[in-house]
Amino acid sequence: MWRSVGFLMSFTVVLEGMSIVAYVIILGGGKRLRENGWRVLSLLIILSAIVQAAGMSIVAYLFDNEDRFFVGWRLDQSWIFCTVSWCFSLICAGAIVIAAQILPSEGGYELIPDHDALRMSS
Repeated sequence: MWRSVGFLMSFTVVLEGMSIVAYVIILGGGKRLRENGWRVLSLLIILSAIVQAAGMSIVAYLFDNEDRFFVGWRLDQSWIFCTVSWCFSLICAGAIVIAAQILPSEGGYELIPDHDALRMSS
């Protein structure tokens, strides 16, 4: 079970790295990618939170049932950091979904002509 926890936490790091790359690609992409990319980004973030919570649940099970954890043993800072991490991930994914639904589309924006460029070309 400890190997499973290690794998799940490593997989979470990979998913979070993919989320960062997806975020950069979406922001750097065109209008269409920005309007539709939030689905993939929020899915990656939610998936990483689920995998991280699954790893934590295995640790919680082992904490209650394994002889390695004696009386007086406690889960410390890494447990707190992991809890804060997946909670923050869910909040971020929710904020992305809400922003995508509430904020207006980019449609209707037009470039303002540069008068200096027009004078040079004529």
